[in-house]
Amino acid sequence: MKRRWLWVGLIAGVVVLAVGGVYYTRGQQGAATPQRPRDPGLTVLFAIRTLERTDETRLSKEQIVRVLPFVKALKDVPVADDAGAIIARAIRDTFTPEQKAALETARQQFQSRAQQPQGGPPGGVGGGEGGPTAGPAGAGSAPGSGVSDEQRAQFRARAFERMIRYLERRIK
Repeated sequence: MKRRWLWVGLIAGVVVLAVGGVYYTRGQQGAATPQRPRDPGLTVLFAIRTLERTDETRLSKEQIVRVLPFVKALKDVPVADDAGAIIARAIRDTFTPEQKAALETARQQFQSRAQQPQGGPPGGVGGGEGGPTAGPAGAGSAPGSGVSDEQRAQFRARAFERMIRYLERRIK
């Protein structure tokens, strides 16, 4: 009889350890998910697009002449390369204090909208202002939404091509 209880206790201990191990590793996997590095190139494109929305913050032709070679160079720099951050900083240095203030205001507005509960846009489904399809260059996909690295690279290339064409038209 004692032997039987010994076996039952041993089996129960193994089950408890196995279940605890599953929960422990499941928690570790969730915490170990790496965060994708922020793309300085897309950040610059979004900043330029934000500035171009209003006449008060629009880039001058002189600024475009200075920025365009940097944007063209940034297009070919990989996301993980430190050179991208350096080029992006050089582009941001061409912005006036008023433009930098407008970008800071836009960033704060974006963060406050991002912290609000997701109830959908008022008046129905779709992409009204601030809706899921709003944003520069049609950037409507949320991080971790199942977009592959190849799709992300294609989006990035198209966004750069569009911005370069736009800036070249603005120079003329």
